[in-house]
Amino acid sequence: MKKKVRIAMIRGSVIFITLSFFILSSCQENKPFTHLQFPNDSKTLVFFTDEANIQNESTYYDAIIDLKRSFPNEVANLKVIPFQNEKKLYKQFNIKSTPSLLVVSDNEVVTHIDGTRQKEEIIGSIEQALSETEESIN
Repeated sequence: MKKKVRIAMIRGSVIFITLSFFILSSCQENKPFTHLQFPNDSKTLVFFTDEANIQNESTYYDAIIDLKRSFPNEVANLKVIPFQNEKKLYKQFNIKSTPSLLVVSDNEVVTHIDGTRQKEEIIGSIEQALSETEESIN
């Protein structure tokens, strides 16, 4: 009987330690970006967002979803930069207001659109920048 109790205690301890390991290893610390790396061979969209101002960002989200149809690779490279803990990047990219959407090619900002805009205006500006940079590569 003592042997069964001991085995049950060992089994319980192993399960507890295993579950603790999985729970603790799944927790990730939200470290701020200190430097953004952009692929050399493609364009990247960078979206600066502020959760406190999210009501003004819906047209940008809609535009990004529409842009994915024509430019899947560029949208796949999308970097989303939240305002919290990212003030250094906001300063580096001269972001004065949110939402802001940039197209970066060869580590250069090709276009920058910010503030309250219509979806069509956002799409037009970003499509033009992505198409121009695409033509210069070909």
